[in-house]
Amino acid sequence: MRGFLSRYNRKQRKLAAGVPPKPKGRPRKGEVREPSIAEYKYEIERLKMENELLRDFLRSTERE
Repeated sequence: MRGFLSRYNRKQRKLAAGVPPKPKGRPRKGEVREPSIAEYKYEIERLKMENELLRDFLRSTERE
């Protein structure tokens, strides 16, 4: 019980300041993270650019 109030008050101050609470315990082994929509959009744009670059390269090599 020693220090309970100070820990509790510290936690309340952090919550009021908008700091998210830290997860307790050891992290899971081999945790698989779900990709976000932003990551999917970035990957799609990257692949489109790569596809366009390769298409242009093939067109330029055929003409020569």
